[in-house]
Formats: sequence, structure tokens, C-alpha cells
Amino acid sequence: MATKNKKGEIMKIVVNAGNIGTPVAIQLAKEGHEVGLTVRAIEINKDWDALKIRQIPFDINNTKSMEAALRGADSFFSLTPLVQNMVEASVNAIRAAQAAGVKRIVRSSAAGAGPSAAIELGKWHYEAEKALESSGIPFTILRPMNFMQNFLTYGNPDSIKGQNAFYAPLGTAKSANVDTRDVSKIAAKCLTQPGHEGKRYELTGGESLSQAENAKIFSEVLGRTISYVDVPEAAAIDGMSKAGMPSWLVKMLTELNALGKAGYLAQVSLDTERLLGQKPTTFREFVRDHRAVFNI
Repeated sequence: MATKNKKGEIMKIVVNAGNIGTPVAIQLAKEGHEVGLTVRAIEINKDWDALKIRQIPFDINNTKSMEAALRGADSFFSLTPLVQNMVEASVNAIRAAQAAGVKRIVRSSAAGAGPSAAIELGKWHYEAEKALESSGIPFTILRPMNFMQNFLTYGNPDSIKGQNAFYAPLGTAKSANVDTRDVSKIAAKCLTQPGHEGKRYELTGGESLSQAENAKIFSEVLGRTISYVDVPEAAAIDGMSKAGMPSWLVKMLTELNALGKAGYLAQVSLDTERLLGQKPTTFREFVRDHRAVFNI
């Protein structure tokens, strides 16, 4: 059932599109909320149209564009893509929400965000958190761990299909990766239910697995042997550079990989299970659900 604002109207929610945001918008629309999904450019999408999800032009480099997109919204799910000016874009989005009169913001940040974070990305996310906290708008901050859905990018589907292997510079370290679908469900709750104001939630999966353990699960679910190949850092950097990634992004991802290899992403948080009201999605369930992506 759709939540109503203080005027008794169906709550209007604007959501930044993305691997978390788009499922949030779909979930909210199914619950009967009036949802606007921000996009770079409006395109035909019959699935969104069927759910009455409005597409709203939203330029992260144009504060006026963001303010116009947010005008009339009760709540805002804020997520900034990994771009070189991420801090500036994030802060400007929050200022735009202030100017537009938004009454609640749920912000997708990152695990380990803080002023003395071990990597630059954690400091960037903290700057956005700090701007949100000082905005005066009631807020909730979600700090997800690395996503299981990362296996659907960076060439992993092709290498698993063609070479029965996936490659990463992560050694034997474990990581408590979280499914973005779980994060999306939690974000939808925080946008529409009371009691989450001023909270920061650490969101992880319910299990901490090494890449070798992930490979074993892939093998069992797909019915063929999938191997994990531990790539030296220098080779990983060379591969990212040859793939055309800009130097700042290569540096950012190299820091993140080093953090993972050092074991800093292994801690399991109970926030996910508590907020979902059930066990988080397991990696085995993730692979089963996406079996077609990895099968030949």
C-alpha cells in the first residue's frame, strides 16, 4: 500500500537510476507510489510505462536541472555514479533537494566511508554524507559492501562462458558481498517507513566468501568447473588501462582491490537481515538467478 504524505496525498518519490536505484523505483511503483526515475535522456521503456514510472531528465553537472527534477518530491533516493567529480555532483544534488523542498533523503554511500577512510573513494562518499547531514533534511545513509552484481560486469560473464574462469587481484581474502536487490528493498523501506531518520546502515551479505569459494559455487550451480585466477596487481592495472579506463578510475579501482585483498571487506553486518526481516540473498542464489548470463 502506498504511503501518504502529511497532506494525505500519495507520496511522490524521485529516484536516481542505477543498479540499485532502478529496482527501488520499480518496487515503489508496484506499491502504488508516484515515482520519478532520473535519466540522462528519456527513452522508450514499456516496462516503466506500465508501472507509471515517470522518466525525468537529470544532469548531475547542472544544479538547475537537478532542482527541477526534484521539485514537488516528498522523498529522494540519492546515488551518484562513479565519476571524477563525484563529490561535487553529490553535494550539488543535495543542495538541489534543499532548494526543491524535499523532505527526506535516502543516500547510497559505501562501506568504510569516513574522513580517514583507507581509500579515496571512502573519503569521497564521506564528503557527500557530511553535506547531507548538514543539509537539515531528514536522512538515512546506506553503506553497502561490494555488490554480487559486479560479477555481471568487467568481462566476467564472457570469461566464465568462454574460459570457465574469472580473474581478479584479490588473493585468498574473503568479502561479504551484498546483492543489490536486497539493498534496493531496504532503500524502499527507508524511503516510505518511519524510524530510519538519522541512521547509517552497514549492508553486507550474510556470508563472507573468498574468490575460490565463489568459484566452487559457480561450478556447482553451472555444472562445470569454474576457476578463479588470482591476477597480480600490475597485470590488473595494465588490463584496465588497455581497456580504456581513465587513469583516475584505474587508481580508484586499484585501491579498492588492495583493500579487499587485505581482508577489510570480510566483516558481516546484521543490518541487512534485520532490515529485510529475512536472511540476505546468498551467493548461490545470486548465481542461480543469473545462470543464463554465465552459461554458454
